[in-house]
Amino acid sequence: MPSVGGLVGSGWNGFSCGTLFYVASVVGGIDGFVCNHGGESVGLQVLTTGFWPTYKVDEVTLPHELLKCVDTFTRFYESRTSHRKLKWIHTLGTCTVIGRFEPKPIELVISTYQACILMLFNQQESNSTSDICRDTKLPMEELKKYLQTLALSKYQILLKSPNPKSKDIADTDVFTFNRKFTDRQRKIKMSLLVTKVSQDEKLSTKQTVDEDRKHAVEASIVRVMKARKTMTHQNLVMEVSQQLMKLFKPDPKIIKNRIESLISREYLERDKDNQGVYKYLA
Repeated sequence: MPSVGGLVGSGWNGFSCGTLFYVASVVGGIDGFVCNHGGESVGLQVLTTGFWPTYKVDEVTLPHELLKCVDTFTRFYESRTSHRKLKWIHTLGTCTVIGRFEPKPIELVISTYQACILMLFNQQESNSTSDICRDTKLPMEELKKYLQTLALSKYQILLKSPNPKSKDIADTDVFTFNRKFTDRQRKIKMSLLVTKVSQDEKLSTKQTVDEDRKHAVEASIVRVMKARKTMTHQNLVMEVSQQLMKLFKPDPKIIKNRIESLISREYLERDKDNQGVYKYLA
């Protein structure tokens, strides 16, 4: 996991901030990458859109400590490839933040969005809802849900005023860093906001992933047949499955279906004497 640390501010003695970024690009080409800015470092995972559901690309304003590492990796990645584009999906990120509370320091495991909010309190003790919305660029309704997890949940890292007991959050409410917060544990996993996904969105995502996997299966079949020239159905299915297993578990029925599609498009043909044998057509 990535880690970032070293900031000294009004609310924190420093923090370790780990964010797992899922991006739209092909795995590979990042071995040996190290981002180091005065003690801040980041490690990340790169996935291709063909093997991960489609997610909305957000416009959140990252803390400058994280942004430096994002920019460094972007330059590094673009130096390795010129025809792929990175898309940073911050909604899937998690961070570890160490807060300087008066009783003792406590390690908080939170989402990237929660970290973006808390990092603002390194600059000043209190922030209004509208100020946080402006500085993070998070949509107001979504921001209020994240603030509820930080100020109105079991762990009150922030204090809300003027109505601390009200579950509703107004644009004019003010949040202050809770210096007196403490807990028996030295590491707390905070409640992460989970956005509900509609049935239509689930169906659309599944259809997109299925379609992308069809292309991956076809590409694997063509690679294998181009190298082997002639193969039996069983051996072809086995080798294609082995190639794709690191990415996803292919259904033999889908492999058979894609073979039929490639035959109809004249990439492959069946042996005239043995229908269970395929030949590659150059």
